[in-house]
Amino acid sequence: MAHDIMSQFYTCLNLPLQEKIVELTRLVDLSGPNKDLQALFPQLVSSIFAPQNGWGLRQITFEANRYEFEALLSFLEPRGPMFRLCYKLLFDPQLKYNLPLNSLPLDLQITLERGRCPQFYADMLTMDSQSMNVVALALNPFDYYIFNFALYLINNNQNKGSWDNWNSVYFALACDYLMHFLPSDPNVSVLPHIPHYTGKVPMAAPLQTANRPLCTPSLLILPDLSGISNQHTSPQTQSRNEVWRSETVLQIFIDLWMNVEQFNNRNIELFQRNYPTTCSSPERVRIVRVLVKHIHSFSAKYNSDPAIRSSTLRKYARQIMCSRAYHYVKHLVMTWPLDASFRLVMELWLSLIQPWRYTDNTITQDRFPTSQRNQEETNASLDASFTQFIAENFPSYTCILQLVLPRFMRLDLSSYKNAVMLFRVGKVFSQQHLVPILLNLEKAITDNVSGLQSPDNSSPNIDQSYTYNGVAMNKWVAIAKQAISELNMAATFEYDPIWCEHKKHFMLEFLKRIISAKHVADKNFENYSTKLNQQNQGYWSSLKHWLMIGNSEEEAAMLEEYKKVPIYLNSSIHYFTNIFGLNENMLLPLETELLDNSIEHSSFANSTNFSLSIAQKLRNKPTGIQYMGDPDLMPIMSFENTILVRILYQIASRLNEMYGEEFSRLWRRNDFWGYVSREILQNPITIHTYMKDASYHQNIVNQELPPRLSLRRFGSNMFVVWISLGYVLFRILSYSGITYFVFLILLWSSFVLSKALLKIMKIMKD
Repeated sequence: MAHDIMSQFYTCLNLPLQEKIVELTRLVDLSGPNKDLQALFPQLVSSIFAPQNGWGLRQITFEANRYEFEALLSFLEPRGPMFRLCYKLLFDPQLKYNLPLNSLPLDLQITLERGRCPQFYADMLTMDSQSMNVVALALNPFDYYIFNFALYLINNNQNKGSWDNWNSVYFALACDYLMHFLPSDPNVSVLPHIPHYTGKVPMAAPLQTANRPLCTPSLLILPDLSGISNQHTSPQTQSRNEVWRSETVLQIFIDLWMNVEQFNNRNIELFQRNYPTTCSSPERVRIVRVLVKHIHSFSAKYNSDPAIRSSTLRKYARQIMCSRAYHYVKHLVMTWPLDASFRLVMELWLSLIQPWRYTDNTITQDRFPTSQRNQEETNASLDASFTQFIAENFPSYTCILQLVLPRFMRLDLSSYKNAVMLFRVGKVFSQQHLVPILLNLEKAITDNVSGLQSPDNSSPNIDQSYTYNGVAMNKWVAIAKQAISELNMAATFEYDPIWCEHKKHFMLEFLKRIISAKHVADKNFENYSTKLNQQNQGYWSSLKHWLMIGNSEEEAAMLEEYKKVPIYLNSSIHYFTNIFGLNENMLLPLETELLDNSIEHSSFANSTNFSLSIAQKLRNKPTGIQYMGDPDLMPIMSFENTILVRILYQIASRLNEMYGEEFSRLWRRNDFWGYVSREILQNPITIHTYMKDASYHQNIVNQELPPRLSLRRFGSNMFVVWISLGYVLFRILSYSGITYFVFLILLWSSFVLSKALLKIMKIMKD
């Protein structure tokens, strides 16, 4: 029987995906010997998450592979066969699977080796008996699967194609796991109940800190974590086994997905070796944002758990997440390319610092983008109850803002996507109460007197000096100062205030940059409107519209974008004027200077940060940019038929593969057939591609493409329209489709042969 189950399992792994899932489901649901299931479980997990020959969780999407998408979801969902197998194996609490330490991110490896790990890992560490070093983590089946699932995102960092695979199986599963194992509704428990598992060691409460445990605490499941009183623990004490699955998902997803490697001169070789895992893909940033939003929602209900089932976990989940998320977002801001994709990072940051938007939020709109979106901004206002959160995460607002704003000084703000990003930042920080709270905290922190006062012995004068909306702000100063010191761990770090006198010059330059971009955006809108009006006049324009030639929809969308950019920039000017605390009258000299003088003579264009040549290049449309890759692999244009282009490419590729050498010989001939072949085949060209070397630096690699057949020209929509019209005409004249096809072949052959003869006789130039 054992041999039969194992042989069936290995046979399943070689089947097509859908058949494989059906057979594996049947095997998992068999009530066979647990020993066989224990042996095949790690092999099954390895097969699913293999880097090269895995199940393609990050490539398969609902739009492209609907049936495979649904089959994978049904197998790996929280109540599916994979988790049924995990729970079946949990009947043996001693069963452990070793996860090698070197498969974890480097920073987590170092933390575990040094023994400064969260208490969550305390009963997982496996030591080498001789060297007494940590070599692996001993995990139960559930933890083993979740670890491998989380590692799959960071160890297989696929930047290529990640933009197209946002609705992948992996993203859907990540959302499903968060919603199932970290339910926002306190009345919903994690199913199925597994009371038989007692493999988790109870944790002890931590020591009480002076103000609050700002540093990342262990995920302790005892209700009384403050250590203030122990006499009330009997009705509140809960078993860790009730919430250990939620704890596992929370801790592992945060530790792995938000991991940032800290590199210096001593471990630069490790940085080069681990470079692929240190650079976050757009897909990873999007998933981390979903995690942040869901933890905000999960933590907002820590007072609402009627059975105190997960109140402690909810209370500290946001705190644990925010510390890791700060370093992760800061790393992204400092390393992300200067392009429009930075909006992914910015939206992650804005989600992190706005917990009030997600008090009643679920991630359903992320998981099901076509469903009706929750009204996140309904009743999503900042009130006094979030003052403590702002103080606890003060650097997440101010330190990262000071890293974000200089990026906009290096971007073309007259571009639609960049203008939207700037508008979003301004709109968030212009929310009522946010900047006044940050401003008062910063003043108290930078003041020599109040910065040294503790909340308990602060003087009445200080209470009067730093108040906002009737609330004394200085009682949060110690917490904000602690956050600055703990989140910015460098010993030489010194907080640089935003709202101070020496930053006023930067603020004015920043606003001057926005005003200048607004003038450019107004001109762009005017020029594009004039251009469209000229193109849409005359008989030829009407004929093109009737024949569906042109890109009227794209032109309308572009016009709408050009129209919105000045609106966004005008709102941004208003927002940042209020954020920086400037007077509207201070902007009049800036506007007068920009109107009276050309941009070449402005102080911004001649500054050391932005030379004249770079400023001009950012403001002008790049006219010299050309596609340097394979012409047949150029992105499909709007006037082309997507399916037809891909089919024709596959046909041409197959013919080139079969007859490539023959095509090259014909091309080199100087007789009649050589001329004919040069009319049919594409010219040999040199293409340029970007390749990463061993140190992961991108280099331009030249590649020679030989003479080859290309059918791309037959993939346009207009070609399909004219062919269809010709066919309709032939059918009206009572000719068959075969006759029409022969006519097209003869017409094309006559055209090609005529051109070849004319070139042989030197009547037509090559």
